Amino acid sequence: MEKVTLTRKELHNLVWKETMSALSKKYAISDNGFRKLCIRMNIPIPRNGYWQKINFNKSVIIDKLPIEFEGEDKIQLEIRKEGSEVNLDQSPVTILTKQILEDKNAPLIVSQTLDNPDKLIVATKNYFSNKKKKNWDYKRGDNILSISVEPENEGRALCFMDALIKLIQYRGHSIKVINNDTLTIINGTEIPIYLRETKKRVFDRSTGYGDQYKYIPNGVFALKTGKWSGDKEWRDGKLKLEDQIGKILAKLEIDAQEIKIKEEESRLWRLKYDEELRIKQELEKRKQIELTNFKFLLANAERLDKVTKLRNYIKTVEDNAVVNNYDDPELRNWINWAKDKIDWYDPLVRKEDELLNDKDIKELEEKKTNTNYYR
Repeated sequence: MEKVTLTRKELHNLVWKETMSALSKKYAISDNGFRKLCIRMNIPIPRNGYWQKINFNKSVIIDKLPIEFEGEDKIQLEIRKEGSEVNLDQSPVTILTKQILEDKNAPLIVSQTLDNPDKLIVATKNYFSNKKKKNWDYKRGDNILSISVEPENEGRALCFMDALIKLIQYRGHSIKVINNDTLTIINGTEIPIYLRETKKRVFDRSTGYGDQYKYIPNGVFALKTGKWSGDKEWRDGKLKLEDQIGKILAKLEIDAQEIKIKEEESRLWRLKYDEELRIKQELEKRKQIELTNFKFLLANAERLDKVTKLRNYIKTVEDNAVVNNYDDPELRNWINWAKDKIDWYDPLVRKEDELLNDKDIKELEEKKTNTNYYR
């Protein structure tokens, strides 16, 4: 599409030389869109009666362009294609609807008879026919479209759905039936559709059980698209469903884009969440390793303190024996045994022992802790 870039001053000159309606025919923006654009860019626009004075060659006053403006000084406008009614300041659904309706090759006409119907239409038509011949509980089977209307309106429903399917396929999409749900597939996004005939609630006393109501089909068609919070229902009204087919498909395509965006946002959020969780778990793991190592350090320090006390005790026993001139083989053997056990317990020596090992040290520490607790 051809685009032009206008400065704020150039746009000011435009709106004082041509009417908003004339400008909207040149550019793909509505006259109301031009007004909003001028307000946003602090550009004064002609007052009521300005163009009447111009037509009668009367003198007019052109408001000067205010200097005070802190926004972007330039604006990009799109040249309107010949015959195009698309205004870029309208809603995405409205813009896309106009683009679909302006496509001369698009199959937008809903015929009153089936002409080369889609295979899903054929399967659904056969299902309706067999159900009438057999009974109301006739097995549904596969590839049957989600249509719920009275028998006399089945023809209209099939013609409408056939036209919708062909328009969907023309736009590069597809439609399929999975587990009795009719799904449009637009850029990999599945959106369910369901056509039904609405019913009118009528007061009925015939049951004899007090005030009762019954529901009578009224020939009004309603097409539901989407599900949950994103669903929308299209009904016969001023326009029949057949005349809304372009807008229905435009809404389906816009919904598919929004679903895709939300899915991508959800995927990115999940990646961010998983990464934050990984970092948190990694930090917790490092923390536990640090605590474990520090506990080991603390335990060794405490053991070393005990070892120092034990060595001082043994030395005191030896010194006492020397002072008292006491040389007993049993005492000597005991002192040697005690020194060996202290070397086994000493975290800096860690002498191997024939009977004791690291497990015994752990049990020794645990027993001491438990003893302190009960005490």
